Amino acid sequence: MLTQTVTELMKFKRSKMGWIVAFLVMADCFSCFLQLGAKDLTWDMFLNERYMNLWIRPALFTFITGYLFTRDIGLQSAGMLFTYPFRRSQWYFSKLATAAAIIAMLLALSFAMRVLIGLPLLSEPAGFAILSRQFMQLVLTWLIYIGLVPLSACIALWVRSTVILAMASLGILIPGFMLAVMSSEYMNLNPWLLPYLYSHYPSNLPDMPLWDTGLFVTGTVVVLSMLVGLYVYTKKNANYEERA
Repeated sequence: MLTQTVTELMKFKRSKMGWIVAFLVMADCFSCFLQLGAKDLTWDMFLNERYMNLWIRPALFTFITGYLFTRDIGLQSAGMLFTYPFRRSQWYFSKLATAAAIIAMLLALSFAMRVLIGLPLLSEPAGFAILSRQFMQLVLTWLIYIGLVPLSACIALWVRSTVILAMASLGILIPGFMLAVMSSEYMNLNPWLLPYLYSHYPSNLPDMPLWDTGLFVTGTVVVLSMLVGLYVYTKKNANYEERA
């Protein structure tokens, strides 16, 4: 599966998404300098990207994961993949692994960029305890996002269009608003809010007890999404070119 994953990474690098990601990285870098204008800014405040996990990253990572599937559908190239001496299930899981690798690289790049910018500009010394604590939060955030990768893939295989996928990626933010309006204790029923809720708890919501129901619901949805996505990719839509 390593060969397929490397192939998917190279295809992503040569696609237009590579330029979009580069632009977003530059925008994130610019936002770092804007954030440095705040008074009494500490390392914990500077490295805590809670609002990125609340608004931008769920939609972005959903789209990136789904794009790995809709790109082949739009180019009608999935049929060629299936002619290689690899099982269709291997291509499916290699795309999931590719999405996890891309997410890891983006999170690590964002963290490293903030550290490099903050070292000469923040008045507070960068202690090992602070950086290690924030790094562990980053790893936790990445693990949660990995859990959402199969759900994003399932959405892409359902919509089968990059344009519709982009709209769906933005639409996943709406349930968070609805659940927050109903009651904040139901917010963790939204899978895409888990990176924000759990990776920065309790500093983000000190008065909100997080219970296990949200994790159970999300875990069930993710497992079902992986099974459904695997079935759709390998069985139901085995010949993409006839369905595109």
